[in-house]
Formats: sequence, C-alpha cells, structure tokens
Amino acid sequence: MKYYFIINPNSGRYDKGTIEKRINDACLKREVSYKILYTKKAGDAKALASRIPDEECVIFSVGGDGNLNEVLNGMVHSKNKILGNIPLGSGNDFDKTLKNFQQGISLIDLGKINNRYFINVACLGLDADVANNIAKLRNKKWIPVSQRYNASLLYTFVKYKFKKMKITLGQSQVDRETTILAIGNGQYYGGGFHIAPRAILDDGLLDIYHVEKLPKMKLIPILLKLVKGKHEESEDVYRYFENKIVVDTEEMCTFNVDGEQMTSNHFEIKVFNRAIKIFNDRDLLEEICAPEKGSKNRKQ
Repeated sequence: MKYYFIINPNSGRYDKGTIEKRINDACLKREVSYKILYTKKAGDAKALASRIPDEECVIFSVGGDGNLNEVLNGMVHSKNKILGNIPLGSGNDFDKTLKNFQQGISLIDLGKINNRYFINVACLGLDADVANNIAKLRNKKWIPVSQRYNASLLYTFVKYKFKKMKITLGQSQVDRETTILAIGNGQYYGGGFHIAPRAILDDGLLDIYHVEKLPKMKLIPILLKLVKGKHEESEDVYRYFENKIVVDTEEMCTFNVDGEQMTSNHFEIKVFNRAIKIFNDRDLLEEICAPEKGSKNRKQ
C-alpha cells in the first residue's frame, strides 16, 4: 500500500530537508513506497488529494487542522483512499482526540456543513471569531507566534457582538442571541480547549454546546473551565447530542470549520456515521514529529 504525503510548507515545524528525511526513513523502515506533494496556496491540498488515483493508499496531511480539512474534502468521495494525519501545525486539535482512539485502520464519522465536510469541530460565535481573528494578527509582527491565540482571545472578547440566531434541533428550536455554538465530532478546538469531552469519533452523533448571551464577566469562568473540559458543570452551558442541526442567522456570519472559514446566514450541519477510513499509527507520528535536539533544523 502506497503512502502519499501532502505537505503545507508554511505550517510545518521543521525545514523541508528534515521532513523529507524523516518520511523517507519511516517509509524505508516499513518497506512502503511513498510520494511527497507540496501545497503552494489555499485549495492545493484538496486538489492534490482528489487527483491521486482511487486505489488503496494512505493520504497523509502534513500540517495543521486546516490542511487536514482540505485533504479530507479532496478524497471524501473515493472508495479506496485512507486518510492519515501528521500533525505539524500550530494547533493540531484533531490529533488530541485521535491519539486516544484505536490504532490501525478504522471507520470514523464525518460532519458536513452545507457543502463542506469536517472531521473535528465547527463553531460559530465568540470561539469562532477568536479563531478567525488570528489570521488578522499574522501581520502584526510584534505579536509572538506563541501569543497569537491569547491576543486574539483578548481582542475578540472586548469587541465581540452577540449573534442572533435560530437553532433547530430535531423538533425543537432555540431562538436567542448567542455567545458560543460549537458542534463537535472531535473533542478539542482552539489549540487545546476541551470543548466536547464526551465526543466519540464513531458514534454517529454530533456533540453540540450552546451558550446564550451572557454578561461578559460571566463568560470568563466558562472560558477557564473550557480548557480542561469542565464547562459542562456550568448551568449556562447547554449540551445536545444530535445527528443534524440547522442554524439560521439574521446577518451573514462566519463559521470556523476545522480551522477554515465559511460565511453564510443558513447552515445545515449533519453527521455521516463511519463514513471515512482513517489510519492511526502513533509510532509513525513519533518518528516524523519528534522534537528536534537543538534548533538547527527547526523552522523559525
């Protein structure tokens, strides 16, 4: 079985030579053939994944959750391709769930929001705005990369305008101004926030968390609890388990979908049970992603 590695060179921790050597060594050890493909711009990962022949192979996303989402959407309709993930981005939230899942090849659920598939989390509200605003801060060279999320959180918290939306869950509806709406297939988002601690990758359900409009000072304890997945203890956090949810907003709003943005005022979100094959090899990940000794080959 052949391995393909679709690499986003802008999100990796290491330089091209280091990554290629580690991939080569890992594949030689396993006696598998492989091919490395590089992206140059947004959309390339999806296009590259779709052009790979539909035969039994593993297509690895090498980068962050956004690159993984593109690879997923490029291969989702194939019959034989298997998804793999080499988490070398800044957040790597999906891998935090996958590392506790069974190893080898497994079937897992897929979410779909309008015409885009997702494997981890789709969110709308304060949390989505934090993720989306990080892109704006990339041009602020005086903000260290390690502090971009914290800076975006502070900026968004101060500027946030509550979003009026109608949420349809089965036969029930919620028509409220909203602070947080998170829909999880995986458990983590935002660089380690444990939003959906009960989410299971193959149960056929989406774990939905909703926080209505609250005074901003009441949000701080919830955000602090979110880090460790303790927010379920709060009476202001509503939790649902559904296979479909419809969201309508008064104004155009932007969902964050596995790190990618989707703007509309109508969103239909559903889950497909055990819809894609995923390859989980923790030894392979360790060989490729292990921290460097020193900083000689680390990207700056």
